[in-house]
Amino acid sequence: MATPYLSSRTEQLSAGAVPPDLARAAQIPLTNFELPTFPEEAFSSGLEALILTSDIKLDEYTSLLTQPFSIPNLPSSITSLTLELFSLGYPPAFLSELGKQLKGLKALTLYSQLFAGTTRDSHDDAVAFVKAQKALREVHFLDVFAEKAVFGEVLGALGEEVKFLEISYTFRHSDPEFLKSVPGAEIVRGLKKGLLGITACVTAPEVTQDEEDREGTEVGMRPILGEGEELVRKLREVGRELVLLDVTMFEITGLEMQSILESCPGVRVLSLSVGLKNGWGEVLNVIGQEEKGLGIEELEIVGVPELDLVDRLKGSGGLVIEEGELEALGTRCKGLKSLKVSVLRTGVEWWVRQGDEWAKKT
Repeated sequence: MATPYLSSRTEQLSAGAVPPDLARAAQIPLTNFELPTFPEEAFSSGLEALILTSDIKLDEYTSLLTQPFSIPNLPSSITSLTLELFSLGYPPAFLSELGKQLKGLKALTLYSQLFAGTTRDSHDDAVAFVKAQKALREVHFLDVFAEKAVFGEVLGALGEEVKFLEISYTFRHSDPEFLKSVPGAEIVRGLKKGLLGITACVTAPEVTQDEEDREGTEVGMRPILGEGEELVRKLREVGRELVLLDVTMFEITGLEMQSILESCPGVRVLSLSVGLKNGWGEVLNVIGQEEKGLGIEELEIVGVPELDLVDRLKGSGGLVIEEGELEALGTRCKGLKSLKVSVLRTGVEWWVRQGDEWAKKT
């Protein structure tokens, strides 16, 4: 599933061809691990973003991982690197050598891949690559998989200079064991002090009209259960500086939500997956009480209904925000501008405040 971040990068690259001496971004499809030599203009144009996209044939991929690779000199002006679709990872030492050419990276995006490969050498190389990047400010892991322990090592290699961390997965309805492949515990343990923004989410797949495409015809998602207590404990350590927090990857209880609000007093954008027994009121009527969450400007609640509630909702048309709940929430949280609620990311109800009035978006 395309994320807003990747979509914006694609739009920039699709805006039309530009002369090499004016280019600020370059996207290079690779059929092997030999990067082309950059033209002289790339070193004087102020090239800022490099996107490497795997176009490697699957039946050739494994053999290429053991063959020599080449990385030429790269413009030192590059501050953003995106690596996408490298489904089996990289040859050992490839990432480290790439990193030596890109010492000024501020943004790193990894999309749809087995980042750390399958061997100990490739694992170590991935960790070394991340650890060597001392200027990183933002890191995006989008549908990135690795052995759970290795994923934890990669997160542990991120330095205190990283201020924004995004880890996102697209839910796979076709795989009943999908959530077991997501390194939830390692993600929680990998959260660090100094972060201003954290996103850890599982998104719903895009809906298509192809009835044979199960990912396109089934909607919604499921969060990870069982990490709420550890998430609360970790946010007590690292949450005070947070401005943005999206941890919808994990199901939490109402009490755990209150603890998170207390631990993150400066949060302005908040997204949570909360277990529901009765309805939205048990969540919305708590936010803003006892001065918890007063500064929230954008709020998203993904409801996770208990079985009794699911049975009661059958044939009822779904959950709705009761009259007065939205107004009361807005009175307590005076800066609140947007509220989204959904049940497992289905049937999204979105309200936006315009002046003193709330308007429902369609």
